[in-house]
Amino acid sequence: MEIFFWATYFDGKSARARSVEVLYDGRRLRVKGEGVALEPYLEECRIVPPLGRTRRVVVLPDGGRLETDNQEAIRRLEREAGRNPGQRLVDALERRWPWVLASLVALLVFSWAFLHWGLPAAAQQAALLTPISVAETISEQALKLLDDQFLAPSRLSPGRRQELEALFQEVVGEMGGSYPYRLEFRAGPQLGPNALALPSGVVVLTDELVALAQDNREIEGVLAHEVAHILHRHSLRQLYQGAGLYVLVALALGDVASATSLAVGLPLLLIQYGYSRAYEFEADATAGAYLMRRYGTTAPLQAMLLRLESLSAKAHPPSYLSTHPATLERVERLQRLEQGGP
Repeated sequence: MEIFFWATYFDGKSARARSVEVLYDGRRLRVKGEGVALEPYLEECRIVPPLGRTRRVVVLPDGGRLETDNQEAIRRLEREAGRNPGQRLVDALERRWPWVLASLVALLVFSWAFLHWGLPAAAQQAALLTPISVAETISEQALKLLDDQFLAPSRLSPGRRQELEALFQEVVGEMGGSYPYRLEFRAGPQLGPNALALPSGVVVLTDELVALAQDNREIEGVLAHEVAHILHRHSLRQLYQGAGLYVLVALALGDVASATSLAVGLPLLLIQYGYSRAYEFEADATAGAYLMRRYGTTAPLQAMLLRLESLSAKAHPPSYLSTHPATLERVERLQRLEQGGP
């Protein structure tokens, strides 16, 4: 490959500048001009990295130098010699800044679209593919953390527990799902009236919520809501969205070590941040449909939500609704469901 360009030659000994022609023949730089005849090998020369639009400089082995405005010729020499790859990239970016800006905008749009649609879709698929063994590992670790930090042994009588356990079995029997469902009773000194669904099928019910309910149907509505979270795999999906692609792929493939580390974040999600609005509305709709089949009304869940709302405004510690969407909107949706609306 031949590369030709004009340059200004300085011998490095004086300030005299001479115009020369330079021809690269694939091995040597043939420099010719008035009183100048040089043929150094390209590999013996040093090509000074580019700096914006300033003249390009080639330092010769004898200390002389060539200066030229022919940016393209020097870029071709750099490629031939394998010199300054990083600086060549910077120079290319500077010369093509409109394309760089457009690429940056496209990257930002893609990133937003991925976070808005791509990651939730990937999290949903990973949650559906997650083996039950991984869900059980996450749940057991999360329950241990909840017991250590937020919960205490239940004070409900054996008879009351047996009654609520039978009610829970009716709920899961009707709602279905191939989970090893289990109802856990706890006192919630730091949580107040609350119910928590863990991804393996475990539902934690606090004594305070049982005491707040006026009848078993209201508790049944809450249990149906929590079972709906399990059926739709809401906790796994929300955890995976926060964890990112690497972790959700590992979990979907059965990586128990990743499951154990991820379980640390589940109590925080359930207690402090809660589910997304879309997940809460979906669980309400599923629980409402269950109540309509059983009793022809969604009133039990509506009543429990409103009672919890009145408590939530002044509750400390936070109650069941503190991390849920606006209660009135949820109640209105349940009322529309009861009336046959969307």
